[in-house]
Amino acid sequence: GLEHATIHVLQARVPELFAAGHATLDGFNLYSNATREQVVAATEEAFRLLRGGQSRLVIHPNCGTNFAVAGLIAGVTAWVASRGNGGIGKLPRVALLTSLALVVAAPLGLTVQEYVTTSPLVGETQLLSVDTMDAGGVRVHHVRVGERSEQSV
Repeated sequence: GLEHATIHVLQARVPELFAAGHATLDGFNLYSNATREQVVAATEEAFRLLRGGQSRLVIHPNCGTNFAVAGLIAGVTAWVASRGNGGIGKLPRVALLTSLALVVAAPLGLTVQEYVTTSPLVGETQLLSVDTMDAGGVRVHHVRVGERSEQSV
């Protein structure tokens, strides 16, 4: 959830932000045009906001969970709708039911995020470091979180 909250904060602060990320065992990777300093400040702010009760920040409309839920629902619906006889005549039924499935998938994906794939509970976890590198023209920030140690941001 911290990854999503950080992206929400960055979206409010960085004009024309590009950001995509994924969780890692020790934090998250963020692929973004934001600077290292902006990522550090946004992550610290995300921690503060989550600890302050703004739990909705862990939900993001572009989360991979949404795409996975949509793909699963649309795929199953298309498979069910295409069963039986009818040949090409099944196409309108498949298209209609798959489209309806995608409409249902949008709010369902957000619900799955809220109750299954993210958590606003950050406890005593803190920002340990942000390592930034350029990889083929894309800035990659590895945001490491955990219990405070000798390392600093």
